[in-house]
Amino acid sequence: MREDERIWAVKELLFDYVKSPSLRHIRDPHSLIKLAQEIVRRIDRGNAIWKKWDGQREVLLKSAIGCWIPVEDMRDFLNRMPGPPLTTTDVAQRLVL
Repeated sequence: MREDERIWAVKELLFDYVKSPSLRHIRDPHSLIKLAQEIVRRIDRGNAIWKKWDGQREVLLKSAIGCWIPVEDMRDFLNRMPGPPLTTTDVAQRLVL
C-alpha cells in the first residue's frame, strides 16, 4: 500500500470514528483498541513483505540452508511456487536468518 493510500485509510477510519454524535466512545479504551487494530489491519493489508514466506517457500528454503545453492537459482525456483515474486535480496537475507 502506497503512503498516500495509507494516509487516506487512516483518515477514513478516524473520520468514521468521530462521526458519532456521542463523544463518550472516543475516550472508551475498548473502542480505541478496536480502532487501533482496524488501522493496523487496513494498513498492513497491502503489505506483502511477510506474505512472501508463507507456506512451502519457508520450509523449502530452511531445508536448503545446509546446501550450497546459488541464490539466483533458489530465487528462480521459489518464484515458480505460489506467492508474490521474490528478489535475490529476499532470498539471500532469509538464508542468513
